[in-house]
Amino acid sequence: MTQEKFCPQCGTKLPADAVFCRNCGYKFSEQPQTPQQTQSTPTPQPTSTTTNWWAFLNSPNFKKWATIGGVAIGLALVVIITMNVIFQKQQEAKQKAEQASIARVSRSRSSSESKIQSTERRLSKDAVDVVTNMIQDDFDLDAKATDVTVERHTGGDHYSGYASVEDDYGDSTSVDINITDVKYEKSVSVEIPDTSTLYDEFDSND
Repeated sequence: MTQEKFCPQCGTKLPADAVFCRNCGYKFSEQPQTPQQTQSTPTPQPTSTTTNWWAFLNSPNFKKWATIGGVAIGLALVVIITMNVIFQKQQEAKQKAEQASIARVSRSRSSSESKIQSTERRLSKDAVDVVTNMIQDDFDLDAKATDVTVERHTGGDHYSGYASVEDDYGDSTSVDINITDVKYEKSVSVEIPDTSTLYDEFDSND
């Protein structure tokens, strides 16, 4: 059986006694090739990661920085919690202030409305005699006011509404009136803008 060998440079199969490679011209050594004995090299032992970590965790530097980091984190948490509490307190105080303001406005409005309503009731009662006197004395008509209704407050001491008027014969009508609350005289002043309906409906006192 013919022995063969391979060119170490290009891998071409050659006779065992070939001096040159016919493909790439590689020159073989004159000394016979002897296979090198494989020497067992010691496998490097991997460094224990666990051991290194334990050594790092137990080092003075790590303990120092861990303490500093823990303190910093603790202070940050304290600051965050404190700011959150302050913010919540501020929001609660703001809400309470808004509610108190709304309550004050509501009470003031209710009080103002109550005073106006009270004044309107008083004017309605006092104006009946004033309207009657105007009809009988100023207009010389045989009729009297039976009721006065104040409908709205037109500003200041001025109000408006209407008076129900009737005579002894069953004739009746109503007229618009303007009322002024004359506080310094403790009385009311009444104006009847249109008296035509009174003259059309009622007879003279004569």
